[in-house]
Amino acid sequence: MSFKYHDSPLYYRVAREAAQLERDGEYERAAKVWAKANRTSRNPLNQDYSEKRSDFCLMFIIRNKRPEASENGLHP
Repeated sequence: MSFKYHDSPLYYRVAREAAQLERDGEYERAAKVWAKANRTSRNPLNQDYSEKRSDFCLMFIIRNKRPEASENGLHP
């Protein structure tokens, strides 16, 4: 089977799981699952996409922790 334009079924299964975790607001778990999808992908486009989704989830976590830290006096 050629994977030039398509990807392995495992990638799609893992990517669907990651997308559902994002919709559920579980960004930490979603970032890890997107990273797993990246490792299982054979398609460079899907590798790039899953890497960017993982980065997005991590940045979302960082952005949302800053206001909490400021409220606790940890950041000016």
